[in-house]
Amino acid sequence: MKVKYSLFILIVAFLSVQCSSSKRLLENGNYYQAVLKATDKLRKSPRNNKAQAALRQAYPLAVEELIENIDQAAGMNAAFRWSAAADNYQLLNNMYDAIRTSPAARKVIAHPQSYHRQYGQVKNKAAQEQYAAGEQAMRENTIEDARIAYRHFQQANQYVTGYKDVRRKLAEAQEAGTLKVVVEPQPVPSRYYQVSGDFFYQQVADFLREYERRNMFIAFYSPQEAERSRLDYPDQVLHLRFEDFVVGQTHTFQKEETVTSEDSVKVGEIEIEVNQREKSRTISRDAESAFASKKKTVKKPVYDKVSATLTTHRIEINSGGILGIAIVDGNNRNLLRDEIRGDHVWFSEWARFQGDKRALNDHQLDLCNLPVATPPPPQQLFVEFTKPLYAQLTDRLNRFYRNY
Repeated sequence: MKVKYSLFILIVAFLSVQCSSSKRLLENGNYYQAVLKATDKLRKSPRNNKAQAALRQAYPLAVEELIENIDQAAGMNAAFRWSAAADNYQLLNNMYDAIRTSPAARKVIAHPQSYHRQYGQVKNKAAQEQYAAGEQAMRENTIEDARIAYRHFQQANQYVTGYKDVRRKLAEAQEAGTLKVVVEPQPVPSRYYQVSGDFFYQQVADFLREYERRNMFIAFYSPQEAERSRLDYPDQVLHLRFEDFVVGQTHTFQKEETVTSEDSVKVGEIEIEVNQREKSRTISRDAESAFASKKKTVKKPVYDKVSATLTTHRIEINSGGILGIAIVDGNNRNLLRDEIRGDHVWFSEWARFQGDKRALNDHQLDLCNLPVATPPPPQQLFVEFTKPLYAQLTDRLNRFYRNY
């Protein structure tokens, strides 16, 4: 069953107009797009000669082509001939409205033709055939056909807003075309840890709610919601269970090393004697010689590299686990079965030294100033290793439900 949707046609036409020049569109036989492109150019640049020439040539060709489409659909008694007529009349009216609202384009096409009256004459018949096609699809009683029906009813409503009871039909088609999935997260089995998967499962629930907002034909239910909605026979059930996990495997490491400063530093002073010589014009040469023999003691710094014994401590706490995913249909047949793994390593480092602190670099000094860290509680460690699980799970569900 082949259906032409005016909205789809208009979107394709718009994108085509944006991607090519009016001359190129004309040369490729895209007359309708060439008209809109040339009109848009003339609205921005009224004296654009190329746009004027393209519009003058493309408009009659576009009108001729669209009228031929209408005649062909009517002559072949096509299943959606009234929809085809309405769609093509709408395209004709788009050109009319575009030219009429552009003074520069009006100078090129002085009398564009309106087809609003013709559209008004066929839109009810187009809505009727789309409505009838929707009812026929609904009788097939499948999710896929209900979604097809929804689009037929939607198209009917676009031709004639509120046609018959189309709003009720839209709601019925959406309900029948929606895949209903019950999500059953299993409690975390633990004999040794006081941990809960509530935080992780809530994140998953938030993701699924967002997924619903992006896909109108899928709905996820918690077991409680399914019970309140009396959903006894869901289309699918999504099972989530922590198959295996460990929280808080502790490993400690210690490293002792002698470190030496990169540069020499002042380590002390030494006293040395130096000759002191004073000259005076009032003393004799002999006295001057005797005076020159006097010595003076001075202090000078001593530079050398220094060292220290540095002991570095590291504690690591490893946590990780496996999440089992299973999706079954209403007949309990497996649609997906998978396992994903998440890991997290919490660690802390600190250091202590003996000796000269000037032997340490900045990083080593920072380590020595750190206190001994307190490991986080098991629940926090559990949450941390579920973060990579969440990323993998949402990616897996995205890929699975992409086809729904």
